[in-house]
Amino acid sequence: MEFNFIAGDQFSIGTLDDLEKFIAIYPDFQTVMLADENELTLLLKLMGMPEFVSQNLNNSDFSKFWDLSGFKLPELDNQQFDKFYENWIQKSHRENNMDEYGNLIFLQGLSTKWNKLKYRLIVKSNI
Repeated sequence: MEFNFIAGDQFSIGTLDDLEKFIAIYPDFQTVMLADENELTLLLKLMGMPEFVSQNLNNSDFSKFWDLSGFKLPELDNQQFDKFYENWIQKSHRENNMDEYGNLIFLQGLSTKWNKLKYRLIVKSNI
């Protein structure tokens, strides 16, 4: 399953109605591949977000979204990211490889930028 992490100073449900509009508005979105929503829940808890609610969408590209705007994403340096990643691999039982590592590396680079924006969300693709 594809979960797209996005951030911006403005958000409306309408920005999710069209994939091209979505890409234009959130050009630095980050797609994380996970097995299911249980893995997403685990990931968010490890990121320090113990409570979050999904909202269903009725469109062809996306089925749900989670508004994480009340939380800050972890801002990790190299060493902190490596510890976070090791913890993620241990608890999720996912395969430790470069694809998996790259799946979450945006936490090291984009979190600081995204935490300054008003909205932080996750949008589940219908793929």
